[in-house]
Amino acid sequence: MRIASGRGAALGVALVLLVAGTLSAAGTRDAASAAGAHAPVSTPASATDLHRANVGTRARPAPPPPAARSTPIRKVQRLKLHWKGTQRTRRMTRAAVVPGIGRLSVVCRPRSTMVRLWAEDRTAETQMWLAKYETKGGHAVVATKTARVYTYADADDPGRGGTGAMAHEGLNQRPRPENFSSGHLDGIISQRRGRHLPASGAATPPSTSLSLNWWWTGFRNPRSWQQCRVDAVLTTRLDIQPGINWHGDEDGIAGGGTRTWRLPNLGELEVRCEPYPAGDRQTIALVPARRPARAWVETVTGEGRLEHHVEGESHARDPVTGRLGRFPLPRNGIMRLFLTVGGVERVLVVSSYHVTNNQRRPELNTCEVAVAFA
Repeated sequence: MRIASGRGAALGVALVLLVAGTLSAAGTRDAASAAGAHAPVSTPASATDLHRANVGTRARPAPPPPAARSTPIRKVQRLKLHWKGTQRTRRMTRAAVVPGIGRLSVVCRPRSTMVRLWAEDRTAETQMWLAKYETKGGHAVVATKTARVYTYADADDPGRGGTGAMAHEGLNQRPRPENFSSGHLDGIISQRRGRHLPASGAATPPSTSLSLNWWWTGFRNPRSWQQCRVDAVLTTRLDIQPGINWHGDEDGIAGGGTRTWRLPNLGELEVRCEPYPAGDRQTIALVPARRPARAWVETVTGEGRLEHHVEGESHARDPVTGRLGRFPLPRNGIMRLFLTVGGVERVLVVSSYHVTNNQRRPELNTCEVAVAFA
C-alpha cells in the first residue's frame, strides 16, 4: 500500500467514510447546497490510525459512520442497533429497504452476527460487495467479500439450483462469535439481469452504498456482561444508475462496452468494460466539468493485511486527454474514487467483476460493474 502525506492520506478516509452528496467550496457553494452539501471530515494521520479509530477498542466502540441528509434524489438510511444484557428486552436485529432490490438486515446475537441481504427477485443477479476491516492476530486486515442471490450461476446453468432469496456475511471470525469483536464494512449492493440472459442495455435498479461499524463484548459471559452496538448508513442515488453489465461476448459487443453519464457539478463519468474481441479494456474515468480536478483512487482486492490488499494513489487531470483516469477496474474487487472538481468533492464506490479471456466458451464471459454514490 502506498500512502502519501497531505492529500495522499485520504486513503484513510477511503477506508472509513462513504458520504452522500456534494461538498462545496466558496466558489461552488450554491450548486453544492442544491445537491445536499455536508461538512468535510478530518483526515487521519495514517491508515493504521484510521483503522484503530474505526474498529474501536474493548472499552469503547468506534463512532457511527458519518451520514448526509436525504433529498428528493438521494435516500439516506441510518440503522442503529444498540443493546445491553442488563435490559429486560433486547432488540437484536434492524432492517432497512434497499430501493428497487429488497431489504438489508443487521443481526447481533451472542450466537449469531451478520449482515443479511434479501432480494425480491431471485432470478436476477444480486450482489452485496463488502470490504471487511478488522483485527486478526494483532494485525489490521481486510477481506473482500461478495454475498450473491441468484438462480443462474452462468449462461450454462439450467436454473435448478442457485441460492435462496437471502445471502449474508458474518461479522464473527469463528463459528461461535468471539467474546469481543469490532470492525468496519464498506460496500455496495447492486442488481442486474440473471446470467442466463443478455444484460447490456437492460434497466437496473440504483446501486446502494453501505458503511457499517460493529462492536460487541461479553458474548461468552453471563448475560449481564453482554453488549452490542452496530451503526450503519445506506445511501442510494435515485436519479442516476451508473454501471455496465453484459453476459457473453456477443452481448458485450452488441452493448458497445462503454457507457457514460453526466454527474451534476462533476462532469462526465465513463465506464468501459470491453469483451476480448472488442479490445478487452476495463476502466473507469471522469471528464471533469471544471478545474482544478484531482482523484484519490483506492482499490481493495483479496484478503489479508491492509498493506498487501489496499492500494491508494493520487491522480491529477491528464492535460492531454482532459480526463481523471482512465483507472483500471479490478477483475474481482472494490474501488473508491474520491473526486475533487472545482472545489466540489464526491465519493463513488465501485464493484467490479469481469471474465473476458474464455476464448473456448465466449458465451460464458461476463462483465458486471456497479457504481454507487456515497
